[in-house]
Parts: sequence; C-alpha cells; structure tokens
Amino acid sequence: MERFLFARIELWLVLFILLLGFLATLLFGSVLLHAERNVGPKGTLARTAIALAELPDIARQVMREDTQIQVSDSRRFADMLPGWNPTAAAMPVLPGYLLLSRYDGTRRRHVTELVSMSDWQVRHAWEPDAELLLKDAARVSHFSPFEDWNTNHFRAIHPLLLPNGDLITKDHDSPLLRIDACTARVWIQDSTTFHHSTEMDADGMLWLPGRAEPAKVAHVGVDFMDDEVAQVDPADGRVLFARSIAQLMAEKGWTHRLFTNGAYIDDPIHLNDIQPVLADGPFWKKGDLFLSLRNISAIMLYRPSTDEIVWIKEGPWLSQHDVDILDDHRIAVYDNRTEDRGLGEYVETHSDILVYDFATDQVTTLLGDAMAKAEIKTLYAGLYTALPGGYSLIEDVTSARLVVIGPDGAVAAEYANKADSGKVFHLGWSRYLSQAEGDAALAAIASKSCKAP
Repeated sequence: MERFLFARIELWLVLFILLLGFLATLLFGSVLLHAERNVGPKGTLARTAIALAELPDIARQVMREDTQIQVSDSRRFADMLPGWNPTAAAMPVLPGYLLLSRYDGTRRRHVTELVSMSDWQVRHAWEPDAELLLKDAARVSHFSPFEDWNTNHFRAIHPLLLPNGDLITKDHDSPLLRIDACTARVWIQDSTTFHHSTEMDADGMLWLPGRAEPAKVAHVGVDFMDDEVAQVDPADGRVLFARSIAQLMAEKGWTHRLFTNGAYIDDPIHLNDIQPVLADGPFWKKGDLFLSLRNISAIMLYRPSTDEIVWIKEGPWLSQHDVDILDDHRIAVYDNRTEDRGLGEYVETHSDILVYDFATDQVTTLLGDAMAKAEIKTLYAGLYTALPGGYSLIEDVTSARLVVIGPDGAVAAEYANKADSGKVFHLGWSRYLSQAEGDAALAAIASKSCKAP
C-alpha cells in the first residue's frame, strides 16, 4: 500500500488527468445549466447531473434540524396551548366551517382540516402524500422548488373544497391537483405551475395566479417572474384562459411601472390574489377580476372578456394582499403596511384592513384598533374574512396564527399551530364555508369509504 501511495507519476499523466477533469467539469456544468433552464434533452444524463448537484444540499439537510416550515420566532406563543385558545370563558359559537390549512409540526406533514365553528372540532381531514401525488409530475418551471415536492415540505396553499368533498390544492409554484376525500388524485395540471390564491367564479371555474414560461414580454431574463391570470376547469384541470399581467400592462401603457433604467426587478408585479366578480354592479361586471399586485402596491380591476384594465389604484395600501368584494360598491384590502428601505422588511405600526368605496372614492379603515391591540404585523400574505355575527377572521401569515376578532373589536380566540415540541409551524391560508356548503361536503364524504394504503 505504501509503495502504491508514494509511487512516482509522470508529469504528463498528471496534466492529462487534470485536463480530463476540467473537461468533465465543463460538460457537467453545461448539462446542469441546460437541465436547470429546462432546455435541451431531459434524459438520464440530465437527471444524473441534477441529482449530483443536489447532494451537498441533501447532506446539509440531513445534518441539521429541518426548520424550513417553522416560524422563526415563536416566543409570543410560549404561554399558549396548541390549537384554539379562547380569550373569554369559551370559544364563540358560529355557524359554518373553517377549511383550516396547516403544517402539522409533530407529524412533519401538511394537513387540511374541515372544522365546525359551532364546536371547533375537526370533522374531516385531507392528508395528501405529495411524493405519490407528484411522482410523475412534469418539472417544467424555472421557479419550482422540486426538492420540496415531498410530504415533509409540501404545503397546501389556499385549498378549495368542492361540493362532493374533493379538494383543489397546490403549493407555491407547483402543479395544480384535485384530490378526493381519501386524498387520491383525481387529476393533475402540470403543463404550467400555480401559486398564491385559488378562487371560484360565478360559473364554477377556477382562477389562480400562474407563471408564463417562457415570459411573454421581451428582453427579460429567465429569472423574470411573468405572473399570469389563469382560468382552470375544475372538472378536468384544463387551462381555459391565461393572460400575462406584465404583457397586459405593457400593452395598456403601464410599462413605466415594470421596467425603468434605474434597476432591473425580476418580480415587478407579484400577483398574490385574484378575486372574481360574481354579479353585475354599478362599477363592475360579472366575470371581472380584482387583482392584487403587491410589488407596486396596486389593486387592478381586469375584464378578461374584453382584455381591458377597467380600473387600477396604487395605494394607500402598501404591499397589500387579499382583496375581497364587500357589496356592490366596496372592496376590502388586507393592508400589510410592509416597507423595505434597504435594511430589510418591516411594519412600522400594524397591518390593517382598508375599505375602498367606489361610490365616494374614499378609503376607510375597518379593524385598525383591533389589529393594533392584537399586534398584527403581517410582512407578507395575510387573509381577512368577515364571519357571521360581526366576527372577523385574520390569518396573520408572518406569525402563523389565526385571530378571531369579535364585534366589539376584542380578540375572541387565537389559534396556535404548535407541535408537541412547542415550536410553531406555518399555516397554509384558510377559508370560511357556510353551514350549507360544509354540510353538503360532509354528507358527500360520508358516502365514501377510504381504504388504508
């Protein structure tokens, strides 16, 4: 052995080996670059290159605690029990259901639970096996974190419950899935990827933010996030309509809000919510879409039928999320109030719910004092839902908590998504269902028999 280790080697052989290593590195880099950019053949060589490149990251994940879906600072929950914590003697009794989407930190997987708000008990749960559901999914997006397409990291973002008990679900920048009450896959839409909100229009079609890849606008890099509005048929997952928002704005005279000679921004729009208009009103028509464009702090009213920007307003909201239609002339906006002046994102005082009145062109605050007292500072995302009896539901995404605010403005209950370890894990955007909607879904689910795998 010693003889072998200290044997003399000709210089030409050393140089030849180094040259081969250099050429092999160039070839590996070229294959990996083409695979990452989703161009060129997708054979065994490309898959092998990706697998080899992921080895250091996999090794780091194995050697350290997985905190990816954990709230970074959960000290505010130190004295709270897991689950619902009433601030009065008991939880409020309300009609309807909450479709609660959350990461179960104890079991290390995401679950979606249908919770009765009359007793706050789980009546049914969906526990999708992401590895099984996505095992044959196309890897088509430059932005998709494929390494997270597993049960330990997949999150169900803003799931939508259908009357028969099926669930429309997805993660950020993932394919769209329809799963049944037993979490078996009904269909998958993987020709493109989707992110953020999922909503249904008056005709029963789905509207979601998607990605246009390659980008529909010219002279941008592969890193440009070209958000589009996409309409999907829930029956079979077909994409019925897709429109690039950047392309739309450029064509309608809004290029100045996307591209300047000051700095290139790869995510100038950040479409984070689509709210379909369900009925005609004095200021909009059935089929219109309210769009929340976070990175320019703007709400847009878009009419797909005529490809028209009907209305757009920038501010007074900042980095807003979740636009909701309150009646035939008012909308509510989750005003995050997030700023970044070069030292990181922050909220100076508190987030709020702003109401814009089309009839008067006035903006008023809805829950300012209540959200200030509850110390709600939502850096990103955030959901507001008006509940029966004058109650309000706030999903404070940054802190991964749900807050029920009573008609008196006081916090009636708070949800802590704590694991057995005491650590807090992220929620996945929940939604309210009426009593009739929840009852119908549960009746349909009861007629099915789910066999254990």
